[in-house]
Amino acid sequence: MATIPLLAAGNRKGVLVGGWKSKEDLSEPHVTEIGRFAVMSTKKQSKNEFKFKSMEKGETKVVSGTNYRLILVVKDGKNCYQQCIIYGGGK
Repeated sequence: MATIPLLAAGNRKGVLVGGWKSKEDLSEPHVTEIGRFAVMSTKKQSKNEFKFKSMEKGETKVVSGTNYRLILVVKDGKNCYQQCIIYGGGK
């Protein structure tokens, strides 16, 4: 007797629970606020002069709250990228 895993059976659409989903509108005020918070926190910890410029990419993951994984453009003398993950950060 063969056992077929439930996840492999059937035609599934959408995102699996707990999976990362692309965030289409990065200009939403609470998403921008989360990005700025991440840069500010990094700046305090590293004692560096990071400045938030923009967001390159964003993803959300719903668990017991919404997690955000953001690729930020920050300035520290020159433009550079920073990846951050904010746990339970938002709506």
